[in-house]
Amino acid sequence: MVETVYDPGYMHGNIILEPEMAGQALRILDESLRSADFDFRKIAVIDTETTGLAGGSGTYCFIIGIAFWVGKQFVVRQYILRDFHEEPAQLSAFASDLAETTALLTYNGKTFDMPLLRTRFRINRLEIPFADRVHLDFVHPCRRLYRRHMNSLSLIALEEKILGFERADDVPAYLIPRIYFDYLQSRDDNLLLPILNHNREDIVSLYMLVQETSRRIGLALQHSCEDDVFLLSLGQIFLKAGDFLTSLDLLSCVKPQFSSRDIADDALKLRALAAKKSRDWETAQNIWEEMLKSGRFGCYPHVELAKHHEHRLKNPRAALKHTESAMRRIEFEREIAAPTTHGNALELLLKRHRRLLVKIQKQVS
Repeated sequence: MVETVYDPGYMHGNIILEPEMAGQALRILDESLRSADFDFRKIAVIDTETTGLAGGSGTYCFIIGIAFWVGKQFVVRQYILRDFHEEPAQLSAFASDLAETTALLTYNGKTFDMPLLRTRFRINRLEIPFADRVHLDFVHPCRRLYRRHMNSLSLIALEEKILGFERADDVPAYLIPRIYFDYLQSRDDNLLLPILNHNREDIVSLYMLVQETSRRIGLALQHSCEDDVFLLSLGQIFLKAGDFLTSLDLLSCVKPQFSSRDIADDALKLRALAAKKSRDWETAQNIWEEMLKSGRFGCYPHVELAKHHEHRLKNPRAALKHTESAMRRIEFEREIAAPTTHGNALELLLKRHRRLLVKIQKQVS
């Protein structure tokens, strides 16, 4: 076992390690975090290095890395499988550390690391120590939060962009199994040092990424975030979670005069949806009219305004005007829309048009 201890104040890239994390800000990212007993001070950060990527009974975890807080120190322990017969001891030592924690933090661990560890425990007829643990796999929140920031969402890409951390002489992941098999033949411990460094940096970067993400969410909720792309993604997350008022508040902080057109347009569409879901009809109407003036949203704002005027404002003449505008615009979308989608939308507009004509006729008579 190799142990590395980090004290509060350690700098990882541009980010300072802190013993306390505002976990409340992260609860919107994963439903499992909303349980009352979730505590980031008792979380276990886990990452493995394996003899292959295929999984199954023939794949071993030759390094199991686990990190957790002990008092005010962040401790990383790496259990090395020096030979295959040591696996029961390796798993037992890992399980012993895990007993001091209450939740798991991984990056793509639900897909790879934890299923593989579960297999290794079963093969060795050992009780699985994490079967009932809350598990935050941070790859999924990162996809929702940072996919607009960068093309690659690998942990290395995220640590460079979000943390400002750049690795020196990092070993390529595809070489790791080969290096381990070379070690088994030569017993040269120096061969494992680059892999240990790689594994340890994965673990620390993951925890720091969660810490920094928590800080950014907190700033956004306090109206102190200047990153429009982050605000847009976070607003979309709150919208999907059903917190329409917070979503509308966050999206309203996006500054179209400083954002790209795509970001500004996406924020406007999501704001309209959040206002509609929260039944803030005055705000929704203002947004639809703003979208209409821009001319970049096709027939969508016309359709929404037609519904609004017909059903809520009881103004069939205004609704008819917007319906006819939508019918003219939808013809321009014929070439880019799927035939079924276009046909259904046109049929609904024609139905609304006929209904409005009847309502207007009744008002006249």
